[in-house]
Amino acid sequence: MLHPDATDLDGSPRNTVQLVMTNTVKSPHFLSKKLQWLMFLRVIFTTVLLGSTIIFQLTDQHSLITPPLLLIYFLIAFVYLVTFTYIVIYKRRGANIGLAYVQICLDTFIVTLLIYVTGGTFSAFSFLYLIVTVYASILLYKKDSFVMAALCSLQYALLLFLEYYGVLQPVYVDGTIQPNLDLTLVTYRIVATTIACFLIAFLSSHLAQLTVITENELKAKQKDLQNLEAFNASIVQSMDSGLLTLDVTGAITSFNSAAESITGFDRHEVIGQTLAAVFPEAARYYVQAIESPPKKPYRQDINFTKKDGSAGYLGFSLSSLRAPDGKAIGHLLIFQDLTALKIMESHIKRVEMLAAVGEMAAGMAHEIKNPLTSMTGSIQMLEKEITATDVTAKLMNIVLREANRLNGLINDFLLFARPSSGKANPVDLAEILEETLDLFEADAACRDRLTVVRQLTPRIWTRMDLKHMRQILLNLLRNAAQAIDGKGKIDVTLKRDNGRAEIIIEDDGRGMSEETQKNIFDPFFTTRS
Repeated sequence: MLHPDATDLDGSPRNTVQLVMTNTVKSPHFLSKKLQWLMFLRVIFTTVLLGSTIIFQLTDQHSLITPPLLLIYFLIAFVYLVTFTYIVIYKRRGANIGLAYVQICLDTFIVTLLIYVTGGTFSAFSFLYLIVTVYASILLYKKDSFVMAALCSLQYALLLFLEYYGVLQPVYVDGTIQPNLDLTLVTYRIVATTIACFLIAFLSSHLAQLTVITENELKAKQKDLQNLEAFNASIVQSMDSGLLTLDVTGAITSFNSAAESITGFDRHEVIGQTLAAVFPEAARYYVQAIESPPKKPYRQDINFTKKDGSAGYLGFSLSSLRAPDGKAIGHLLIFQDLTALKIMESHIKRVEMLAAVGEMAAGMAHEIKNPLTSMTGSIQMLEKEITATDVTAKLMNIVLREANRLNGLINDFLLFARPSSGKANPVDLAEILEETLDLFEADAACRDRLTVVRQLTPRIWTRMDLKHMRQILLNLLRNAAQAIDGKGKIDVTLKRDNGRAEIIIEDDGRGMSEETQKNIFDPFFTTRS
């Protein structure tokens, strides 16, 4: 049989053909399984033969120890003995083709002996040659099955001719007299048995060969299917996006590694659960998809809570799963964690807002500072040119003071809208915090009202702008003081954390709402009236 090969190793088509051998190779597992069945059935047949012989003799009230019966008992005992020997050899050396050859050859001689002791030409057990030929075709190669068919035919022909010519006297269990043999009858039985043996050998070996080929092809298909399933599973588990599937009842049936990483849930915790157990917000869209199935996948963005309670932002798409016949078998949910993206978008918006404010501030500062400079200069000149009374001098001083204050406010606004890059220098964070906390404790917002607890790890150095750092710390401390009604406490901690310096400022004030936390970095945002 010829089979063209589809592709070469490099993926290109090839025109060579592969020759499938006529004698299909039988695997050790196949041979082992069949040999076990052969030994088992041989014992069953021998036991049935022994039982039927005894029952037959008891029914006809014959003796159970006549010489012909003793031969049958001996034959049965011999079969038990050789079968036990086969089992011992099989246990020690395993299944092999040699053991099969020995068993089948010996079985042909046992059948011949059984035919001899049960009537020879007129024995009813000549059909056992066909059975031996059948399992020879199953266990051995095709040519060997023909060898066994020939061996059965030769033994049967030799037995009948020796009986016909009087060399052997067949044994009759029931004690009847041997009838006269006719050469035509003897020849007919030999020819019929020979033709039957070879025909059975041909048909059985052909069917056995087809069975082995089909079994090998089935195993190959199963292996290909297993490889394909493993490949598909590897793709699903290697995806960066989370993936889960739902059956028609809404239960989760699969949950990939990315889904575990995004949600914090283990797949064993969610398999069999409903979608609402993992994504309550997404469950609402799932219900809508069932009530009015979309024609194509659609995308939604939702808030979600991870297993550890932390909040996140999720983008997902929901689509239907259908069988090849178009029947709905569930839904597919693919999702990504957009939390970092949303934070980046918020940061970009904040930067864009600050840039716009900076541009506006530059224009406003230019327009406001010029008149202020003119006003300040004019007042100073008037102060020198005229003799001022106490009242006018006081008013001029007020104008100059407020003009300077307004100029300072404009400079502070420019610093916020367009902060300078500053100059980074090595600084001892513990020393900066000590100085800043001393300054804060002397302020009226803290003095006699707040207790500052310091937990500062010494000798933590970093590079930063000293002026900016002090301003940040003062702003945080003042915010903490304003959040405390009456007396309270502020904890300030400085420590190392995985190669980084970490400053923590905590207060026991009223805290901030979730909405306030979202807007604390927006310019000009305040909760104070």
